[in-house]
Amino acid sequence: MPTSTIIAALVAGCGAGVVTGLIGASAVTFAVPVLVTFASLSAYEAIGASLLVDVIASLVAAWVYHRHGRLRIRPALVIAAAAVVGAQLGSWLSTHLPDAHLGVITAVIILTTGVRMAFRPESLLPSAKGQARLAQLPLSVNALHLIAGLVGGLIVGMFCGIYGAGGGVSILFLLVFAMGFSPHEAIGTSVLVMAFTAASGAAGHAIHGTLPWVLAGLATGGAVVGALGASAIANRCNERLLARIAGVTFTVLAAAMLVSRYIL
Repeated sequence: MPTSTIIAALVAGCGAGVVTGLIGASAVTFAVPVLVTFASLSAYEAIGASLLVDVIASLVAAWVYHRHGRLRIRPALVIAAAAVVGAQLGSWLSTHLPDAHLGVITAVIILTTGVRMAFRPESLLPSAKGQARLAQLPLSVNALHLIAGLVGGLIVGMFCGIYGAGGGVSILFLLVFAMGFSPHEAIGTSVLVMAFTAASGAAGHAIHGTLPWVLAGLATGGAVVGALGASAIANRCNERLLARIAGVTFTVLAAAMLVSRYIL
């Protein structure tokens, strides 16, 4: 294996760990562009590897957030139960999509998410209007959380399994907007959910032969380092600034992926 490929895998894993620990974003937002561009993996292989990296990075980040008292386990398990089913179905569906189609959709998802976070970091914060609307619904808070967790988890899981993208950010939005979590609690809880979702998705890719084990293993080593450091920092920083920084990073990476794959 070329040295450049090894370095690319380590950088992809470390960067993925950083974005997971900082804002609970899926490893795909960093790992897929790096692995496709610098390790010459197909979109299928890069997504499969990123899902395995997600498992490790998310577990490490969840442990750090738990130590700071910002992890709510019960809602996480409800969402994870639905998301695991959705991710398994999504992984199977992804094998029936053209590779070029899959790659461009992944890049567009990353680009859209990045632009939104860069220019509207306040979108991660729950609004007073949204909370008021929830309070007017004829269901209890627990019932709303259960419904939102099951339905939202299933949709997010399918999305993650198909495209390998959006799992962490989508879960984060679900927790903030539909369930009223604070940003820190949402990040800490979303990374635990993402560990289950990514594990199911990675298993699906392994079964269908689209998971490069050696490169993914190297990337997970970098993910541990990145997730540990970033999670510690995130628990002491302002979420709005972190969201803006991450959004700019995602936008640049997605643009580079689109240029290198479809223009150059």
